[in-house]
Amino acid sequence: MAGASVNRVVSPGPLHCLKAILEKEGPRSLFRGLGPNLVGVAPSRAIYFAAYSNCKEKLNGVFDPDSTQVHMASAACNGICVSLPNKQINVKSMSK
Repeated sequence: MAGASVNRVVSPGPLHCLKAILEKEGPRSLFRGLGPNLVGVAPSRAIYFAAYSNCKEKLNGVFDPDSTQVHMASAACNGICVSLPNKQINVKSMSK
């Protein structure tokens, strides 16, 4: 097999793909599917930040205000508050 040539296919880079999408489908195609994603993400992020803020306000009275302990405990409390409802939803949706 000496002297055998190998044809390698070089995949186009991300900029080439972006250019091709813009030429064929237009700029609006880059945002296709963004709406439903935002509808799902925005409420969960709002709950996340509201829970974190409330935990932080309560824990500022327990620990030194705005200390590392306050941020760590607020994040832990927030993680529990936010993940438990999601776990229940996932368990219920899997059991169907």
